[in-house]
Amino acid sequence: MTQELTTYLKHECSVNGLTNAFFNGLICWLIVKNSGTITWWGAHNFGYDMLATSFILPFIVTLIVIPIQRRKTAKNKTPAFRLDTSNTTQAILSKFPASNMGRAFYFGIIGMVIIGGISLLALVLAGVQHFTPLEYSIFKGLWAGLLSAILVVPMILLALHKD
Repeated sequence: MTQELTTYLKHECSVNGLTNAFFNGLICWLIVKNSGTITWWGAHNFGYDMLATSFILPFIVTLIVIPIQRRKTAKNKTPAFRLDTSNTTQAILSKFPASNMGRAFYFGIIGMVIIGGISLLALVLAGVQHFTPLEYSIFKGLWAGLLSAILVVPMILLALHKD
């Protein structure tokens, strides 16, 4: 990877992560601020919410990011990139579907199974039983920002890939 591409990815990762952290935290606050205690499962829960968000957020971000990045590449505003199949991550990306909807589904599944699953496991191991609405809003904002920052890099690499 060139220095130009690395710098570009860091910038996009930061912008995407910070934007998603802010908006997910704010939306969460607006939804749960009057809910009382947020528990694992039940009427107001973080278990289902995190699983759903870990699928929906990457799905939507993929549908937005890849077309934007492709337009930038077409206008020569971003560096082109060729996937290196000797790199494990890039070899996996090379197996993704060609359609943006298929890619969105793959990123959603990866987000839900890997990131959502690991996040819930970490909360179990940390002994978290509940959140106040403010605690959950802050946690979810930071968590969603990290989720999108992690997954936007492979999304962009797919978008910039030239055959």
